[in-house]
Amino acid sequence: MARKHITDIQVVKNQLDWIDMNRDGCPIKMLSKKTGECQKVVYRAMERAYEKDYLECGVSLRCGWVTDKGKELIKNGT
Repeated sequence: MARKHITDIQVVKNQLDWIDMNRDGCPIKMLSKKTGECQKVVYRAMERAYEKDYLECGVSLRCGWVTDKGKELIKNGT
């Protein structure tokens, strides 16, 4: 179990998937199921993406959105 096993690209793509699903469910639980990592590790990976300005949020990362920088990350795949 380690945050390093979840990439920023996985976090951003998961957030976009969650938004496409009309915010049904919890993005943390979704990524936890996809990666097999516990929710605590997923949350820390989301915090890392937030610190790199790939995600933005108002109240909580649980209801955040992808920034232009995050969309660029997905577009370039880097």
